[in-house]
Amino acid sequence: MLLTSTHVIPRPHHEEDSALLRCRMEELNKDTLRLIAEVEKLIRESKQLSEQIKSFRGRERTTMRHVG
Repeated sequence: MLLTSTHVIPRPHHEEDSALLRCRMEELNKDTLRLIAEVEKLIRESKQLSEQIKSFRGRERTTMRHVG
């Protein structure tokens, strides 16, 4: 048995809670890894878009110089 400040919890119930907590922590870790991978992907895509915008603006300036 496990004693808490308010009551006694039978050992099997405590073990079930511990197992459930471990399972939830594993889920959280997997979700965190998925989120990190997604963030890395979004950062790469953002950098690519930024480079495309810079390239587009550079071509736009070059075109305006030739026209003006």
